[in-house]
Amino acid sequence: MKIFIYDEQGGEAVNFQELAHYLKEKGARVEVRGGFFSRFAHSLDDVAKSLAGMRIFDPTRKIAQEEPLYGEVKYEQRVLSSKAKAGGVLYDGIALQSYMRSLLPRQEVSLEKLHLVITSRMIATFDEGDRRYHLRAIVLGYPAIISTSGIVEAPAKPREFYLQRRLLGEDPLAEAQLKQKFGQKILDYGDVRMGDVIKGYALQALFYQLFGEAFCEDKRCRLYNAHWQEELIEAQFSQPELCPRHESMLKQWKEKRR
Repeated sequence: MKIFIYDEQGGEAVNFQELAHYLKEKGARVEVRGGFFSRFAHSLDDVAKSLAGMRIFDPTRKIAQEEPLYGEVKYEQRVLSSKAKAGGVLYDGIALQSYMRSLLPRQEVSLEKLHLVITSRMIATFDEGDRRYHLRAIVLGYPAIISTSGIVEAPAKPREFYLQRRLLGEDPLAEAQLKQKFGQKILDYGDVRMGDVIKGYALQALFYQLFGEAFCEDKRCRLYNAHWQEELIEAQFSQPELCPRHESMLKQWKEKRR
């Protein structure tokens, strides 16, 4: 298995070499590449227009294939050229994944190749059950997309956090103090633990590619599909990092490759 890691950041500082080393320890060959779009897209202007068309404006309605506005396209151009940061905009994760897959050359597509994109863009997928979009930290598939913003925003913070924030109102200083109060129970932008959490999501992508499953019901396994930040933190920092079943699966795969 060869894993290609792409940096579509502009937000969180991610140690890509450390992530690559971690995945190599799991038995994969790894190559860290630059930006996904700069590598595969013929025109960043076309990318900007496509990204603008993936914006979610109403969480209860699927995105429509409409011509994006001029200002929306210009914003995406600025983000792609590193003149602005991707913030406050929500994108359809499945549409983004599909578009990225369409850019991959035929020789780059293989079950023996995992393309892993780390992005700061906020992504969501539409749930047909409750007919609304939900934020995601990861979209599994080809390529796999990990959102650093999604890691912060998708898993819910402790209930007490929301109750106290409601009492404090829209005061930025109070919000900062509240985050400091909850400390290790929540993840925030710039968190030093972000790199380790990304490793867990990258491992989910690897398991999905190898075995067709990515999640575990064991709350102390790194593959646990956490819906709360406290659960996410417990799953990513527990030892041993994998449950016996998933540890055995990974071990058997590594032995077959020898």
